[in-house]
Amino acid sequence: MAALAAIACTPDKAQAACVAAADFDGVRLPTSCLSPTETRVVRLRMFRADLAVAALSCHQQTQYNNLVTRHQDELVRQGQALRALFQRIHHANAERELNRFITHLANRASLKRLEQPRYCQDMNRVFQEAQAQPRQGLMAYVQARTLQGEPVRHLAAMDTAAGDKPSKRPVLED
Repeated sequence: MAALAAIACTPDKAQAACVAAADFDGVRLPTSCLSPTETRVVRLRMFRADLAVAALSCHQQTQYNNLVTRHQDELVRQGQALRALFQRIHHANAERELNRFITHLANRASLKRLEQPRYCQDMNRVFQEAQAQPRQGLMAYVQARTLQGEPVRHLAAMDTAAGDKPSKRPVLED
């Protein structure tokens, strides 16, 4: 696997609200310079990966299906925004890099299951809280969890699947 490298945002990109790699705890993304909207989209996808792993690991498929059905419009919209982000960054390799990113999120979520003794009980509570959110309110719930210090992980930059060196990594253009 390609080596990890953190990318610092330059001052001229300050208007893009760059997110430092330390803000997300080890989850990989092709760049650490995201707009506030892109940051929220990534956090929601990270949250969804946690839910998917909990559904399978903790026999909570019904809760997951109910949650995804209730918040389908919001999840579809945010999924499209995540695809657009990867398209902008990776162009022809966007789908491959997005799949790679989502796989990494699932792997990280699976590790949490092994590291946390009360994982299933905790995730059952999360399912209940998330399901109680109003339609179109899932993003706000995820943001609130982030602000409360819930386990949202760092984003670190990663080389592309093609093995590009960090100096050749694509840069967001605003």
